[in-house]
Order: sequence, then C-alpha cells, then structure tokens
Amino acid sequence: MFALMTGLVLAAGPAQAHAALESSTPADDDVLEVAPTEVTLTFNESVDLVPESIQVFAPDGTRVEDGRAAHPGGTARVVRIGVACSQRGTYLVSWRVVSADSHPLAGAFTFSVGATSKTVARPPSKESRVLSWSLGGARWLGYLGSALLLGILVVLAWCWPTGSSTTLRRLVTGGAVLLVGGAMLELLLKGPYDAGLGFSALGRIDLLHEVWQTTYGKAVVARLLLTGVGVLVVWRDRWVISTWAVLIGTTFALAGHAAGGSLRLLAVVSETAHAIAASIWLGGLLVVLVAIRRRDDEALPTVRRFSRLAFAAVCALVITGTFQSWRGVGWSWGALTGTTYGRELLVKTLLVAGVILLASLSRSWVNRRVAGSASKCARPGSDLRRTVLGETLGIIVVLALTSGLTATEPARTAYHPKTTAELVIEGDTVQVAAVPRGDRKIDLRLYVLDASGEPTDPPEVAVSVSLGRIGPLPVRLDAVATGKRRGRIDVPVSGTWKLAVTVRTSDIDESTRTVDVPIR
Repeated sequence: MFALMTGLVLAAGPAQAHAALESSTPADDDVLEVAPTEVTLTFNESVDLVPESIQVFAPDGTRVEDGRAAHPGGTARVVRIGVACSQRGTYLVSWRVVSADSHPLAGAFTFSVGATSKTVARPPSKESRVLSWSLGGARWLGYLGSALLLGILVVLAWCWPTGSSTTLRRLVTGGAVLLVGGAMLELLLKGPYDAGLGFSALGRIDLLHEVWQTTYGKAVVARLLLTGVGVLVVWRDRWVISTWAVLIGTTFALAGHAAGGSLRLLAVVSETAHAIAASIWLGGLLVVLVAIRRRDDEALPTVRRFSRLAFAAVCALVITGTFQSWRGVGWSWGALTGTTYGRELLVKTLLVAGVILLASLSRSWVNRRVAGSASKCARPGSDLRRTVLGETLGIIVVLALTSGLTATEPARTAYHPKTTAELVIEGDTVQVAAVPRGDRKIDLRLYVLDASGEPTDPPEVAVSVSLGRIGPLPVRLDAVATGKRRGRIDVPVSGTWKLAVTVRTSDIDESTRTVDVPIR
C-alpha cells in the first residue's frame, strides 16, 4: 500500500497551477482550403479525458467525430480525435477535459473549410450545480470521517492509551462509515461532474472507468482500501496507527489542488500534514469531551498531553495553510478579494482565527488547573467543556469550507486583472483598457482624447503586440464612436506581451508608446 501511495505521488509530471489550452490544430478562426482529418488540442499540463472530450459540429449541426478522443503516443498534454469534414463552412469544436488538480475545464472554438458560414450553436451544458454541491458534500463527509476515525485513534494512542468508552467506539465506527461513504459518493459523483452531465448519469460504467484512470480516482480507491486495513491496525502500536493515518491523509492531498501546480511534491506533503493536523485537532477535542466526564485524576493528564499535541497541530495548520494559501492565491490582493476562492479563503482564515482563540482559552484553563488555581470552577471542567465544544463546532464548519475550496479553481489562475494605462502620444491622450477573457484572449478598448479632453479621431491609430521574437502581431481595431476603438487580441502563447499603440497625426508625424499586458 505504501508503494501504491508513493507511485501516485510521483506518477504525474510537472504541472502548472491550472490547465489551459495552449494551441489547437486547426487554430481558432482558421479558414482551410483542405478539410482536416483530425483535431488536435495541446494543453500546458497533463489532462484527463472524459467521454466525448471533443465534439465537432458541422455547419448543419451534425457530429463529425471519427472515433474517440485519445492522447497520441501517450502524451497526456495532447488530445486528438479524427474528423470527417465533408461540408464547406464553419465547424464548431467543443471540448472538455479534467486538469491535474481534478477540476474540469471546457471551451470551444471554430474553424472553416473553404469559406466561413453561420456557426451552429454550442450544445447546452447539462452540468448540475446541485451535483457540484453534492460532490462537495461527499468531500466534507470524508473530512469529517477522517477526523472521527484517524483523529480519535491517533490521540488515544499518544494521549490516552488506556482510554476506552462506548462513546469513543461509536464515534470511531461512525468515522469509518463516513469515510467509506464519502469516498464511494465521490467515485459515483465525480464522473458525471467531470463530463458536465447531471444526476441521470450516475452509475454509468464508462464514467466510473474514466474516474478510475485518474490520479483522483486511484487516490479515493486507495482511501477505501486503507480504511479497510484500519480494522487490522487499530490494536497496533502508536507508530503503526500514525503511519496508517498519514497514508489516508495523502489520499486527500492527491485528490485535491496539491495534485497539480508547481512544487507538487512539497504541496502533497503540505496538504497531507494539513489534513492530518485538522483530524487530530477535531478528533482530539472529542476525546477531551469524553475524558473530562471522568474523574479528575484521569482527565487532567489526558487533557495536558492533548494540549501539547493540539499546539503542535495548530502550528502545523498555520504553516501548511500559509503555504497552500500562497500557492493558491499568490501575492495578489486582487486575487484574494476578487475571486470566489480568495473570498472563501478569507472566511476560512477568520473562522480558524476564532477557533484558535478558543483553543488558547482551553490551553489557559489547562495551565491554571496544573497550577492548582482552577478550584473556583462551579463544576470540574465546566469552562473547558464550553470552549472545547465551541472549538469542535468551529472546526466542523471549517471542514465544510475546505470542501468548497477543494472544488473551486485557485485564485492564482481564476483572477484575470484588467490592464489600464494612459499614454500621451503626439499631444493626444490614449486610454487603454485590456480586459482578459481567458484562453489567451483580450478585449481591447482605446479612448483617444485631445489636449482639451474631448474625444478625437487622429488620421490613424494602430496597435500591435509582441513577445520576445514573436511579433509584432497587428491587432484589428473597429471604430465604435468618435475617439473610441475596440479590438480583440488573440495570441498563440501565454506571457507578458508588449502592447504598442501608434498614433499618426499627419503624413510625417507619428509616435508609439508601449504598455505591458499579461495574457494567459
């Protein structure tokens, strides 16, 4: 089992923060004299396929794919499918794949054979928001089950070896049921979710097979197997239990954002530590709630030992959480406040801070008790019971937010800031607004104002973009109104492109100014 987990960690090659289409053959808006026999998509990282990953529609709306999409030569960054393009006109290519971090992504483009024609409408998506929420709920059940099963067993092994109660046994059993049930639901729901289908596709064998082929699917299946193995290790020593817990924690990392992006191996280690620390914290709190119902001579040593373990777990959560936040957001405040991922992360951070405050109160209680200054409690452990219960409820909510973050595209790739600039050229002011549209496309707006601030139309305004040895590539501009022009930038590769704006005011007078525009 250890060899299997190691293989899963090392199986995939280097990956970007999130998959994106780099190029296609034919390219978007190509007009071809000879009909192509295949469509090829190249991504910036390895991607997994779903049934009907590529659909190609002829001008009359009929499907023209020849066979199934596949990775030619085993190259996971490239997806290819044969086509039979017998009609003249514009074809629509609709594609959907799954990136290394388990998120599905989709897009569409067109090409024409002979001449352009009216484009057939893209088929409506059957993707279900309820299905997405259900998958998040399944993940939450898994996180909660991990805390009940792994957390309680690890804390008992290290903090209360002689501890035993009907309540704890029931909680451990419930954790195993939640862990297994959550994993099985993930396997059932992931296929329809990745393929953009609804609940009607649940249980389709082809979808289950596709999920099994992915790192995500193998990790979830490994989680099921490891949970079964747990029956054999619960009576072993603390190191066996701890190793088993780490292996299960690794399956959560491999089924999340850690599976893709930069620093992949470090990310898997970090997310594994994060999951285990959270499980120990929550599971340990439940052990404490049971322990403080016992006699003081039993409860206090257990609480003291867990207090030290919980402090280490919180430190691990802060360190790994900071790393994962940087990896998902970067250093951009706009990405933190301007994306769903960033806002959810802010809410989670504030909630965790509140739970840590409660934890500090619990630790203070333990220190006072040890010093013999807590005798004023109306009931032994009453103050501690209240703070521990608050911590427990807070962490359960944090786990729910974590399941939502796992299903959300990281802010680092979801955030597309608008680039604006004011360029003074030949006495006129050119206001530039470049709005990203994804897939290396930019909507460009130019506003030309004269010295008095009024819109003006100079004899010529030209725009081009370049990146290193690529370009300059001219950008077509359409006049919308006096002083206002718009265009679309579509570049072959991602990067920080140099946008050059040239204004000609007479036959001999013209000047050029540039501005850097990130395009991805």
